[in-house]
Amino acid sequence: MAVLFALFQFVLPVYAFLPALQARALHLAFMFFMIFIPGALRAAADKGGVKKLRPAVFRDLLMGAAGLGISLYVFFDYSRISDQYGVPSGPLQIAAALVLTLLILEAARREIQPTLPLIALAFLAYALLGHLIPGTFGHPRYDLATLAGQLFLTTAGLWGLLVGVSVDVIAIFVFFGALMFATGGGSGFMRLSIRLAGRFSGGPAKVATIASALFGSISGSASANVATTGAFTIPMMKRLRYKPEMAAAVEAAASTGGQIMPPIMGAGAFVLAELTETPYLEVAVRSLLPALFYFAAVGLGIHFYARREGYRGLDRGELPGWKETIRSSGFFLIPFTMLMAWMVGGYTPQYSAFWAALITLPLALLNEDWKPDPASAAPRLREAVVSGARQAAVIAAISASAQVIIAVIAFTGLGVKISSLILSLSGGNLFFTLVLIGLTSIVLGMQVPTTAAYIMAVVVGGPVLVTFGLPPVAAHLFVFYYAILSAITPPICGAVFIAAGMAEADWYASAKIAMKLSFAAFFVPFVFVYDPALLLMGTPAATAYAAFRTGSAVVFLSAGLMRFWRREIGLIRRGLLVTAGMLMIIPRLEANLAGAVVAGALLFL
Repeated sequence: MAVLFALFQFVLPVYAFLPALQARALHLAFMFFMIFIPGALRAAADKGGVKKLRPAVFRDLLMGAAGLGISLYVFFDYSRISDQYGVPSGPLQIAAALVLTLLILEAARREIQPTLPLIALAFLAYALLGHLIPGTFGHPRYDLATLAGQLFLTTAGLWGLLVGVSVDVIAIFVFFGALMFATGGGSGFMRLSIRLAGRFSGGPAKVATIASALFGSISGSASANVATTGAFTIPMMKRLRYKPEMAAAVEAAASTGGQIMPPIMGAGAFVLAELTETPYLEVAVRSLLPALFYFAAVGLGIHFYARREGYRGLDRGELPGWKETIRSSGFFLIPFTMLMAWMVGGYTPQYSAFWAALITLPLALLNEDWKPDPASAAPRLREAVVSGARQAAVIAAISASAQVIIAVIAFTGLGVKISSLILSLSGGNLFFTLVLIGLTSIVLGMQVPTTAAYIMAVVVGGPVLVTFGLPPVAAHLFVFYYAILSAITPPICGAVFIAAGMAEADWYASAKIAMKLSFAAFFVPFVFVYDPALLLMGTPAATAYAAFRTGSAVVFLSAGLMRFWRREIGLIRRGLLVTAGMLMIIPRLEANLAGAVVAGALLFL
């Protein structure tokens, strides 16, 4: 089934061109199978047959079969369903709609904790009971049949835009990433990172930063970054006497930033491109400078901390040789180069990923020395296909669950009401509006994947920001940045929890350090909202000046937060450095000059 899933996802966006409803139904059919069925089949094999199985296993088989059957019903009967225009033909369709919705939420609960499904259930309750709410937030009464028809029989419901992005774009990149890493790209990432940064002060932590930036540009998941690169970098940092909290914080901060690192910024960026009707390559290009400043802040924070604590880099003997590094780097550079060549050539992201994956396939026949090793090809491809199918199924469950929320917001008009409330609370002031939307994005992102958090926040916050005349890409990127920050922001910070567990560290202390390292993500969105030149929306001179003052702010703030400016510094100098950094953020020349004077005085006097 994983092989069929992979073939479907590779062929569909390039050559198949199924009707939207059919493609999305088949995508969810694969999702239900991959989430519910394999565990039940493994249990049956372990127990020696179905007669010895627990009731829970039969329940899994039943749920998987029900989800698969309803999705296939939509696939085969799509033409008649399309002609119903959201009106159920009878109680069976109403029951199918309710069962399918609950199965989607259960699939998401199994994979990503109950937060997102519970939020979706709350929205469904609002759709059914909102007519009892007095005032602005009430809505006309909708019966069960009407709600079921909107969810099940239209492409604005369960089969909406998010599921469409999952099937058309995200899944093919998930399989491509899994294929690249299974054929040697993962070890190439790590060796290149160690070679580039391993010998410098704080080298292991800088290796974690580079590796997470490279890996995150494919995976787009903070948790996946931590689990993958952290398994190598956290023990390496601890071996060189890094405090466990620092090791966990570095990995969490670097892994979180991987979701905003072009050329592939994770699932949320593809949704952003769809919602803003902007070519994905343009989104990636405009996101480049802010992403570089984020990782510069993490790298500088590590550097200042390492200098203050006296941490050393790796010994020369622990570094891989350049010849070995270049040889292993080819396993990810070749697919990456092919991907970028097709995208720069104007082809769609999914078409580019198709050909990049095709180029990657022959690499499975080679070992790390580039010598033929056909015996290892089958295990590698098996690992890639199964891993990719599982990841694609998880993202499909997330997308479908978030689509329930989006459908209810659109159906009930809740988005417009919340947008009006935000404008009312902020008094029409852009800065206070940004603060409210940023806080909303962080709160929504707690224990919810970035893609879902971004979607929920942008539905209510995006239209508000656009009313201020902001470019849509700038408005959506602002929300996207704050949605990812939930991974490191207490009290619920998933990336920190995972990293702290791996490092055997105190999670709260790790979260505080991670926020210091990731501070750029808190202020850079404000910079590009007030000065879109940072998103390459302006003259070269304006972009250069925006980059200069943002880079200066990163240096000053990083030094102040890490208490190091040539040497360890006290409270007064820290305060002056932070002040200088804040002055550089303000988009006024006199403020920037004042910040430069303060920092210059500290540097030269």
